[in-house]
Amino acid sequence: MTSFRNIIAIAFLLLACIACQSRKEPIAQLQEQLKQDSIALDRMQDNYQDRLQADFLWCDSMLQYAQKDDVNEYFDILNLAQAYLRQFNEMLPVMRHDHAFIRQQLSDLQYDLDNKHINDSLFSIYLSDEAASADTLHNRVLYFQDRLSSQDQALQSLKKSICKAESK
Repeated sequence: MTSFRNIIAIAFLLLACIACQSRKEPIAQLQEQLKQDSIALDRMQDNYQDRLQADFLWCDSMLQYAQKDDVNEYFDILNLAQAYLRQFNEMLPVMRHDHAFIRQQLSDLQYDLDNKHINDSLFSIYLSDEAASADTLHNRVLYFQDRLSSQDQALQSLKKSICKAESK
């Protein structure tokens, strides 16, 4: 009878460990997503922020050499690039703040989980909230990656067009 109780106790402990491990996995996945998003923000800032601004200013200053028929189209390209760049510059501090906050919340959730300060129901609710916040941040990162990349291409094309017009 004692060995049966020991087997049941061991089985219960194993199940508890498995349950605890399965709860840690989604936190680790969200932390990895946050890490990748932070790297992406750094890359966007390094690759686009200053270069897009410089390209915008160059193109804007060179419009005097553009064909009169093309000026309105060029203005549209420049206005769109400027709008996305302004939006990125305004949202970057917000995204950095959100990243730090979500990372801290996940760390606190992990601590509460490790120290058994939280039950399964609360864990699920908090994890769901943090996952939604992390996904919102991730989607913003993807949005800006797409927009800044396309604006970079548009400004590079515009620079070539202006250079051709200048050489005529």
